Amino acid sequence: MTMTATATRADPGGESPAPGSDPGGTEAGPGGVPSRQGFVRASDGLQLYYRVHGDGEPALVCCNGVGVSTFFWRYLVEAFAPRHRVVVWDYRGHGRSQRVRFGDDVSMEQCARDLRAVCRAAGVDRPVLLGHSMGAQVILEHYRRFPEHTAGLISVLGTFGRTLDTFGNLRFSRPVFDVLISAMLGARSDALNRFLWRPMVSLPFAFDFARLSGLVHADRCDQADIGPYMKHLGDVGAPVFFSFLLELGEHTAWDLLPRVRVPTLIIAGGRDGFSPPNVAARAAKLVPGAELELIADATHAGIVEYAGEIDERVAVFLRERFGAGP
Repeated sequence: MTMTATATRADPGGESPAPGSDPGGTEAGPGGVPSRQGFVRASDGLQLYYRVHGDGEPALVCCNGVGVSTFFWRYLVEAFAPRHRVVVWDYRGHGRSQRVRFGDDVSMEQCARDLRAVCRAAGVDRPVLLGHSMGAQVILEHYRRFPEHTAGLISVLGTFGRTLDTFGNLRFSRPVFDVLISAMLGARSDALNRFLWRPMVSLPFAFDFARLSGLVHADRCDQADIGPYMKHLGDVGAPVFFSFLLELGEHTAWDLLPRVRVPTLIIAGGRDGFSPPNVAARAAKLVPGAELELIADATHAGIVEYAGEIDERVAVFLRERFGAGP
């Protein structure tokens, strides 16, 4: 499949290496821990950006939600990089990874293969995989394909399959999404991005709307956390975003859950509309020995709203299941 070769975007925190380059050496990351970044070629030739912070076992590899870059993991990186190797990376068409064209493969299966390529490049053989939102489907698909290279699974406000069917526990959610996705993909054009999508997600009051509507916690989420997401969503573009949305709506890992044989932690948010808590509870019952943690007031942005609580629960999981940490 032919991919679009374009320049990657600059890292807001510093200059990123060009795709295919070897950045060489290390630099000081969060808390002064060693940090390095680079690109790896996916199975279809596309360049994927990744960054490695710190060292120590078990390694943690973090997978983003759709439309998100690595910024939502910054609190977890700060908490765990001093004693673990923590890897963050960008999906194809996201962040600093190579752009994709409409019609290119953005399936969960391809994302799982991309994840494996990133792990190899980062020198990680059998990590604990963390997935936020769509990232949970990616890490589960990775487990399906590469169980010998998966030490554990942590779903952070994650989705498990046919996600658009259960959005907000609304019976009509899937038909509404079907119409929206069809309209946005059918109208794909530069004009759509330039005059509708990017201005809409970048409006000054977009964050205020998210707070007032309850999409994010009004008292625990601020512009510094959500602003980069809104800007990045505009950069990703409507065709790519809705192509991913279509794929995560069609993909399912529900059939896999009873066959999972690695330690699993599922963190759910009581106010999460994208992955409602009853869906997470159902998933936890299906995975043998899974642990379920409910953060009652967390929305789908709980990864930043309740970062401290999530970090503490992950630390307990790693200590009890892997003997890691103090």
